[in-house]
Amino acid sequence: MAQEEVADDDGPQLSNILLDLTSRAQTLLSELETFKEHLRSVRLEAMIELAHFRGTVQSELNMLERLSQNPNSNSATHIVRSSNLPFLETVWSNAKSSKGLTALQKRMYYDPLGPANEGTPKKAVQNGRQRGKQRRLKAASTVVDVVADGGLSWIKISLVTNTRLLFDLAKQGWECGASSEEDEEYLDSFPEEDRDVPILKTAKELASASAAMRIKTRNPRVTLVLPRIIPGVQDEVDRVLDDCRAAGVVVRCAEDMPTALHIKEAQISMVPDPFSGFTDTLNIDCTILLAIVSEFSHAKVSKEPWFHKALKRQVEIEDNENLLPSLLYPAMANRKLLCTKEAAKRMREIVETIGTASEKARTAILMGGDSSTPREQLIEEMQQWSAYEVPSCWQLPIRVVDQDEDGCQANLPSEAAHVIRDQTEINKSVFLHGWAAQITTITSNRTVVKQLEGELEQYIDLADGVWPKIWLCPTARSLVGREKRGVKKEERKEGVWPMPDPLRREEQRRNGLDVLSIRNGYEVEDLRPHGYAEELAEVIAAKEASEFVPFDANAASQ
Repeated sequence: MAQEEVADDDGPQLSNILLDLTSRAQTLLSELETFKEHLRSVRLEAMIELAHFRGTVQSELNMLERLSQNPNSNSATHIVRSSNLPFLETVWSNAKSSKGLTALQKRMYYDPLGPANEGTPKKAVQNGRQRGKQRRLKAASTVVDVVADGGLSWIKISLVTNTRLLFDLAKQGWECGASSEEDEEYLDSFPEEDRDVPILKTAKELASASAAMRIKTRNPRVTLVLPRIIPGVQDEVDRVLDDCRAAGVVVRCAEDMPTALHIKEAQISMVPDPFSGFTDTLNIDCTILLAIVSEFSHAKVSKEPWFHKALKRQVEIEDNENLLPSLLYPAMANRKLLCTKEAAKRMREIVETIGTASEKARTAILMGGDSSTPREQLIEEMQQWSAYEVPSCWQLPIRVVDQDEDGCQANLPSEAAHVIRDQTEINKSVFLHGWAAQITTITSNRTVVKQLEGELEQYIDLADGVWPKIWLCPTARSLVGREKRGVKKEERKEGVWPMPDPLRREEQRRNGLDVLSIRNGYEVEDLRPHGYAEELAEVIAAKEASEFVPFDANAASQ
């Protein structure tokens, strides 16, 4: 690699090496950009942590390009010899050979003191992050170069060589080249911590961090990749490798390196399309039912003054990413769709209460108000209510089923009753049915999903088949709804801005007191620039027209 390549080079040779390194760095950066495009296409760009690694590659490329402009400087040879590019290339090569990539060069935090009681799992920091200043002060950390298999596979890269490892051992105060028996006796005479060369310390740190981290009730598997170590040459090196394995990590050396893959081929398994794992039938949660019929999802909605913050935010999100064409239509594709009776009932209640006319029309189409209407006609009708193309393969209408259809809940794992115990009846019906029928449930109810995951994480070593199949839609849509009070925007007097309901009610109360004061002969001066708001005219008129009847105690007692 670069370290050996420039040992005795100067002048033109150094320039050629710089050109080679620069070209390789550009290739690596280009592959990262290709991979980011793939992440965008499968809608997972925000889910994979690449920013730190990409920034490191970009900094390395910038340094090499600056150095190429003046390759004869005194520091050029040293900088090239210490280039970090070979390490970055090895990290990326292992990443391309992985499946279910989640992060590159991610820092993991753990408690170095271990569990308080024997047999109790070490408590990990959630998702490798620290919460609270006290926890940060107490926690240790280590960097994992490749996090894959949804977090269950950790890969650490080291470019240490046999020679370097022997040098590290020599620093511990023992000599190389002695007989095997002498090596055994001498090494065994040292306390274990005194024999810990840097690579062994790294292995133990990774093992400790893995023991403190649980992903789907299991500890991640740690692999130490040593592409420059050749085993079977020096007994001392082999002994260190054995110690690393004894610490609980898998060791891969030069002979075990993966075959380099082209990024177009590799990225399919690195981060597969999440929809490819969906079942042929989908269980639709109430949150998704509402999103499918929402005005936000089908038309350009302008921010209304009476919108609360969540609605205004949904307008902004929909402007940047159209939920139906970009997420929900691809997710549903030509799969069969169903929902539980409880979810359908709740969805219809919400639409009937606050839905607009168009949202009610879409609901009738989606839920199959007329069971005799053919699917093709339903799609045509839905198209009339949408600004986006409705896919012809969409399986309308959604079939409404009993949550225990065909006695499916007999298939639930024993953990299900405990995990779902605190949920509402609607959520129980939705998530238990998908779980029991072993079909994918799609929802945007992040709170419930995280609660279920948290409950399941309390168990030890659950099999993959126990976990429910749930896809959490990263964004939600509400119904547009209707303004509760006031008149239409175009009828408002210029300069009068609608107020939240509590303020409006207070103003109405004060206006009523003014009317009563006038009746009692007091003069009331209106100091507001626009007088009484038009939207309050009916209230004021009603008060003025009402007959004032003084309280008669004698009459009341009769």
